[in-house]
Amino acid sequence: MTIRGGLGMFTGRVPLVWPGGVYNNNGQSVGGLSVFTASDIAKYGIKFRPDPLGQYTAADLGLSTAAAKGQMDLIAKDFRLPKIFRATLAFDKKLRDNWSITVEGSVSKNINEIYYRRLDIQKPVGQLSGPDNRYIYDLKRIGYPASPGITAGSNPYTGVFLLENQPYYRRSGFAYNFTASIDKAWSDGFSFNAFYTYGTSFVTHEPTSSQNSSQWRYMETVNGRNDVQRSRSDFDLGHRVSAFIAKKFTYAKGALASTFSLVYNGQSGNPFSYVYATGPVRDQGTSETNDLIFVPTTAQINAMTFVTNSSYPLSAAAQKEAFDNYIAQDKYLSGRRGQYAERNGARLPFTHILDVKFVQDFNVKMNNKKYQFQLTYDIFNFTNMLNRNWGRTYFISNDQFALVKYQGATGSTTPSYSFSPIANNTPWGISSSTSPSYSARWVSQLGLRFKF
Repeated sequence: MTIRGGLGMFTGRVPLVWPGGVYNNNGQSVGGLSVFTASDIAKYGIKFRPDPLGQYTAADLGLSTAAAKGQMDLIAKDFRLPKIFRATLAFDKKLRDNWSITVEGSVSKNINEIYYRRLDIQKPVGQLSGPDNRYIYDLKRIGYPASPGITAGSNPYTGVFLLENQPYYRRSGFAYNFTASIDKAWSDGFSFNAFYTYGTSFVTHEPTSSQNSSQWRYMETVNGRNDVQRSRSDFDLGHRVSAFIAKKFTYAKGALASTFSLVYNGQSGNPFSYVYATGPVRDQGTSETNDLIFVPTTAQINAMTFVTNSSYPLSAAAQKEAFDNYIAQDKYLSGRRGQYAERNGARLPFTHILDVKFVQDFNVKMNNKKYQFQLTYDIFNFTNMLNRNWGRTYFISNDQFALVKYQGATGSTTPSYSFSPIANNTPWGISSSTSPSYSARWVSQLGLRFKF
């Protein structure tokens, strides 16, 4: 038996978006004009200018830059690069007849985890009434004293974002993984391997964007993006089962050999969040979709106000019934009644993928040297080749699903909602992908290799 392991503290390179954002988004050097309609084009008289040195200026469009400051990205003075502490322990055991097993585990803990805040947001204006009593905002920004070119109480910036280390009173992220595997190789060309892995990871902020503003903006929360809580990571592994089996046949006195192999992979679906389509918090805008929903009980649904309009034609009573039925049949939501949905609390379906590979070897001796020509044929997602409804993989944009729409006005403490039945009662029923780029369809590949 071999026992191996280790522990240490590790850090990576600086994500260039952090210092790059401070350099570029300094509140002065970057500006923009959004033009969406024909009337906008007519208003500004915009036509394409091919000269790269003769592009439009604010003066050309009749705009003043006196109070136009753009976005500002800041890094806290005492900011420290994040790192992790990690410990691993593993056991390898050789058994008789060329069998071997491995058991391995690892634990990681985040240190100096990052945290984003938007500094120009005023305090909440109140709380929703009813069981969902989250804090809400009215989109007003912190104002500034009067100065040349700036009106008293105005905010010339499109956003002021601070990157800092997570406050000490918030729980930092962690991860752990466990793997067990078994291997066997036979002298007659037969080989087998199988393993099971379980992994979970929790984190506060998930810094995956190329903009500091969107690092803050696209976090799913209950009480606003300045109050991000630790939750399951977008990259939480869940369960994974994999197996490999292969058999090699050698014949014609070693001149020819054929190898057949199968690879199976079973994987937990990606985690995702149930959110509102336009949420009540309104700390960023009126159409944000990052507010985690409140999962009501049947009695609470009956007490809620539902609104009928052209986009939601069902009557209020029919909307309530459909909403209640959806929650009841959803494994995750039915267990969260009377509580808020968690960020990445739900998961997409478990996937099953089977790949097939065939290898034909041609061994040739010439001038006392051995050469090998190898022909290979792969079928990736052979499962889907057998049945178009098998081997499906599922994806939801931004790892979130807008289940119900908040219809209340900005800053209003009286909530109202709208709901439309979901096709097949599953988010993935309308959000799954069969694009080849996502390996959701079977793909075959022919290859030729020459070894000398």
